[in-house]
Amino acid sequence: MNLLDQIIQQRKKDIAAKTLPVSELQRQYRERSDFRPFRQTLQAKQTGIIAEIKRGSPARGLFASHLNPAALAAEYETGGAACVSVLTEENFFFGSMDFLAAARKNCSLPVLQKDFIVSEKQIYEAALVADAVLLIARCLETAQLRDYHQLAAELKLDALVEVFDENDIEKIAPFHFPLIGINSRNLATMDIDRDNVKRLFGAFDETQTVVAASGIKSRADMKMLQQAGFRCFLIGEYLSKNENRIALLKELLGS
Repeated sequence: MNLLDQIIQQRKKDIAAKTLPVSELQRQYRERSDFRPFRQTLQAKQTGIIAEIKRGSPARGLFASHLNPAALAAEYETGGAACVSVLTEENFFFGSMDFLAAARKNCSLPVLQKDFIVSEKQIYEAALVADAVLLIARCLETAQLRDYHQLAAELKLDALVEVFDENDIEKIAPFHFPLIGINSRNLATMDIDRDNVKRLFGAFDETQTVVAASGIKSRADMKMLQQAGFRCFLIGEYLSKNENRIALLKELLGS
């Protein structure tokens, strides 16, 4: 069993252990009205950075245990990020739904819940707090991708659909999803292939917002991806591990 299979198996156990019924999540959702437009905000930027709050990973371990999600979200906003991403998976990435709520409460930016979604229940949970959810093509069947994307839209959430290779692109091809993430990280091994995002960019057209994710550690990395056509980027570990994040964001944005 590879690492991604282990994560998916654990997420299914985590969701099965939750006792709050979907009906109660739906009731709580009806009380919410403060949605922020994630894709629209990202697309409006000449260079759109999704700045991620990330405490650790299977590849690096717990590398930023001290992070304060509320303070970090405020710093990201000050630094010029278009949106914020918060990892909420507990066992492998040391995240929390509480981190998501704290980050969103302390900034005015749209916030993405970054997790391994394997159940509709997770989308209902996300809709109580987040403005967007991540749907990973490698984690879901074609019909699930269609249905979960539709459910997210019904709940006023944008959905960032992540692909890694040509098999993922073939899986999502029938749907022409508007918001795409191309990951340079192989989630089965956690290895990085920086040429991966450049190779797959041409599979999408100008009507789709395409985000380059993982492995971005400098202004030079961003310039390389911009030359390949990218305008939107998700940056996590590089920002989370450094102290002067406002200056780093401004440097990445060329300001």
